[in-house]
Amino acid sequence: MSGSSVPVFQNHSSRNPSAGGDDASWLNTEIFGPLKLPADPTLRSDTAAILARARDLARRSKAPETRRSYRTSWRQWCGFCERLGYEPIGDEQAVALFLAHLSRNHSLATVRTRLAAVSAAHRVAGRPLDLRSGSIATVLEGFKREQSGRAARQATPLLVDILPRFLDVFAQDSAANRRDRALLLFGFASALRRSELVGLDIADLEFTSQGVKLHIRRSKTDQHGKGDLLAVHRGANPAFCPVTAISLWLEARGEAPGALFTRLRKGGGMTLIRLRPQAVSLVIKRAASATGLDARTFSGHSLRAGLATSAALAGADLKDIMRQTRHRSHDVALRYIRHAEVWKDNVTRLLFNTGKGSPQAKDDGA
Repeated sequence: MSGSSVPVFQNHSSRNPSAGGDDASWLNTEIFGPLKLPADPTLRSDTAAILARARDLARRSKAPETRRSYRTSWRQWCGFCERLGYEPIGDEQAVALFLAHLSRNHSLATVRTRLAAVSAAHRVAGRPLDLRSGSIATVLEGFKREQSGRAARQATPLLVDILPRFLDVFAQDSAANRRDRALLLFGFASALRRSELVGLDIADLEFTSQGVKLHIRRSKTDQHGKGDLLAVHRGANPAFCPVTAISLWLEARGEAPGALFTRLRKGGGMTLIRLRPQAVSLVIKRAASATGLDARTFSGHSLRAGLATSAALAGADLKDIMRQTRHRSHDVALRYIRHAEVWKDNVTRLLFNTGKGSPQAKDDGA
């Protein structure tokens, strides 16, 4: 996505857009809204450098989901500043306090995302934050150490033997249920991230006699859009076949080009509006609740984790699992295999399921 087609930053500055006598300079941005530039006369007069930086960021253009995340982060940061009486730009101590505030209820990944957004806004405004030293680095390092002592929370994998129960929740034939069954089956088989799954267009699918080839145009680990190719085989059972599920959904959706997975109106009417990534999580959680499972432990990642874990349990080789999940790190991929094989040839089964060693089996020799 080019900066010219979806500009990240508007290429102009102005006076305060709100009513009042404030004569400060402002930089209008798409992601963060109007940014008040610091009162430093040098910075306020040096708008050319700021605008050049804004145009450069526009050319680099963040992915849509990243821009939405940045907007959310920026709104939270501005709300925090308003409550505590800080200016949103120029106070590193306030940023450190914001991180400490977030750390009480959010993961390290979320805290880093919020910091990335706030830091980006400061760079655009000409006041880059020092993230390597000082109060921000100290708070972040303390939170990292605190988190390192906790077990990382991971989404419950949606295993292949549980998946049919989830599909049964959407058994009644309707456009919405066809779509949601396709999301589950195709999302599981392709091991796509939720943003990649809803980011698919019809043109990205190539149907063959063996199944479907997927052309992944852009992903979390491929921000420059080099692309990747995946394959999803047809299943022997049509009721449990990801290719059949996609075909049935396309019958309902129609052949109009654009997003593969689209929203439906309340009455079931079709639209061509692309689903948001959160929709994948909602479908999974709804099915988990309906089957009596704890929906809080499932997320959009459960499909991807479920494919990798199920493949490991079935004896698939690590390199083949990584080829489908497109993991670059062996350590990350090995997590799924370790979880899958924790019961395999476990010595406690040998000791406690044979009857040997039980109190009844022993002669107490009294």
